Amino acid sequence: MIAKSRFLIAVCLLALVAACNEVDNVQQAQTAQSLCIADFEVCVNPIFDGTLNGRAGQVTCSASGCHNQAAGSGGAFKIFANPTPGSTEMLANFFAAKSFANLNDPAQSKILLEPLQGVSSITGTHTGGDIFPDSADQCYQAIFTWISTPVDDRNSSSCGVCVAAALASCGF
Repeated sequence: MIAKSRFLIAVCLLALVAACNEVDNVQQAQTAQSLCIADFEVCVNPIFDGTLNGRAGQVTCSASGCHNQAAGSGGAFKIFANPTPGSTEMLANFFAAKSFANLNDPAQSKILLEPLQGVSSITGTHTGGDIFPDSADQCYQAIFTWISTPVDDRNSSSCGVCVAAALASCGF
């Protein structure tokens, strides 16, 4: 009987320790840096769907021959074309873009380096060609600003600092 009681006490203590660890994990997750989804929807995703600098007849980032999630050949970066704000597809695009962002050094984000002219990218050249002539490009700056403005929560009230780029003046 005493052994059984000690066993039950040990199980209860282990359960308490596990519960404490869960609380710690939740608190850490809540204070981890993220990126603003509202700014992504307004300032970043339109770049993926837009025709940059008058490239009439040319494909966009989200086109089927590029980074489209269904039929794109653009490596690991896959996105949905023209998602509705707040939709599952927009959230998927947000997470895809965020996974190529470097919160510690935004200028070293793969999402910026791959399409930047003259930069040796992390995995090779951007097969879609150079998109941004330099880091002063409006679309490059919109993505850079989004990555450079981490928030505690992706829906934080501190979102809303981005300025949408004029797509016609982005790129070559």
